[in-house]
Amino acid sequence: MRVQEIGPGLHPSEVVVEVQTTSGAERLVIDRAAVSDNSVFVGWRSLAQKNGELLVELPNETMSGTWRIWVRSDAIISDQGTAVGVA
Repeated sequence: MRVQEIGPGLHPSEVVVEVQTTSGAERLVIDRAAVSDNSVFVGWRSLAQKNGELLVELPNETMSGTWRIWVRSDAIISDQGTAVGVA
């Protein structure tokens, strides 16, 4: 999923990223190594879909306290190596 790096985390190996949800931006702290080409891996296949939106599970809790967010389907990037994407 696409993310935007906002700044450093409390630990040198952490970074704060922002994701765009259907209801606004959410921020979370994740391991810097988890960010690749302005994206992070999220789980979505077993979760819900509706009206071009996907419910995804984030690798860490957001600053507002949620683990799952609704995003537009175009926020998901297909990973050719693991065949993750919107069918």
